[in-house]
Amino acid sequence: MSTSPDGIYEPGIIDPGLPVPTPTQPFWLSSPSPLAKLRSPWLDQADIVIIGSGMTSVSLCRSLFAKCPDVSIIVLEARDLCSGATGRNGGHIKAMSPGVWVERKAQFGVQEALKIMEFEHGHLQSMTSCIKENGLERHCDLQLLEGLDVYHDRKVFERAVSAVKDMGRYNGKLAARYTVYESRQDLKARGLGDHVVGAIGMPAASMWPYKMVTGLFERMIQQGHRLSIQTNTTVTAVSENLDSATVHTTRGTISARHLIHATNCWLGHLLPELRPFVSPVRANVQRQVPVPVPIPAPAPAPQTQPQAQAQAPAHAGKNSFWLRYAEHDYDYLIQRPDGSYIIGRANTGRRATSDDGVMDVLPHAHLRGTTPLLFDFDFQGVSGTMETSHAWSGAVAFTLDGNPFVGGLAGAGRGRSHQWVCGAYQGIGMVRAWRTAQGLACLVVGEGLPGEFPGSMLLGEKRVLGFRDAVGRERKL
Repeated sequence: MSTSPDGIYEPGIIDPGLPVPTPTQPFWLSSPSPLAKLRSPWLDQADIVIIGSGMTSVSLCRSLFAKCPDVSIIVLEARDLCSGATGRNGGHIKAMSPGVWVERKAQFGVQEALKIMEFEHGHLQSMTSCIKENGLERHCDLQLLEGLDVYHDRKVFERAVSAVKDMGRYNGKLAARYTVYESRQDLKARGLGDHVVGAIGMPAASMWPYKMVTGLFERMIQQGHRLSIQTNTTVTAVSENLDSATVHTTRGTISARHLIHATNCWLGHLLPELRPFVSPVRANVQRQVPVPVPIPAPAPAPQTQPQAQAQAPAHAGKNSFWLRYAEHDYDYLIQRPDGSYIIGRANTGRRATSDDGVMDVLPHAHLRGTTPLLFDFDFQGVSGTMETSHAWSGAVAFTLDGNPFVGGLAGAGRGRSHQWVCGAYQGIGMVRAWRTAQGLACLVVGEGLPGEFPGSMLLGEKRVLGFRDAVGRERKL
């Protein structure tokens, strides 16, 4: 909906449709997993069916198998494995700017806002611990580093610094996660130019998300879990009877005691009752590679001692960056171990659509031109220009209140008593999807939610009614 708190998009209710068959090709999928096109032996029933095969899906499977080792799970994917938002994102695990504290405190109150902030920060430890437990550090290029919010506007920076101080009044441990850099010396040490007014750092990481997800799926299959993966199998409809849900696909039907919708931006297609409350939004990303400028070799000169080799600055590759021009207008980037950059454009120029088969002109022109001017790539020891080797789009999902959807669907519409939802992460799925799925797994097996889980993310009847009221008010305007 156009009332999403994070950006301005086309007004109206949008059916995201189905994933397009010819999406743009992201860098992350340039090294496909052996499971990319896996079709396990066909089963017409299971304990649990999950629609979607990204970060949410793999976290659900891992959590459910940990709680119920003998459970049977079928994962359905319309395209190749992990070809949606997880295979198209920016590759960093980093919480939002501390400036969001101001909005969350006003919207949800102090205690719930604290839970949301801690919940998102908790993804770093939870995800990196899982990567290390499964020996996937090198496989998915995990790098622990400091994430920097880099501010180009004094007012926005001061608002964020004030937010950190205000957080400290209620939770000193949370506020201590942030480090404020204001001196020119500190900013220069992090490769930030004179146009930067300040920066705020926090613990973060960069990685190859696709390889984490597919690597974990491989581990679960190797461990002998009852996991069936059906790629290139589109779900066309769902139905229910008293005992189970039935999934209708392009290759047959499957019945299950529990059906979980983990399709993020595509939620509204199979769940039209949620369509007014969640907007599919196209994001845009590039991989840029330094191209050194050839320099003619000087004539050899007499030397009395060996010449020192040129080295990149000591801080090279130790940060990921969000270049903030306003609270909701920014670019983000990481430097990969091979020296390339993954760069994404947030907000401006986006479109309300799930079609990741095309790209938006303005964001990609900005990433090619403006971003290199605002971010000094040369500080990494590179002399030359930047060449775009890959450019792609991906679809994310925004909700009316800025929170994900997680929980049972019985209160959201008729005929959904065996169905669950987990998705709509506001474009920051790397600090929302993993632990949100862990929370849903607790509900599916009949446990209560962990105490640290933000209750405002639950898709209860009261929240749905609030959404309906909001949509009704907008239509009258």
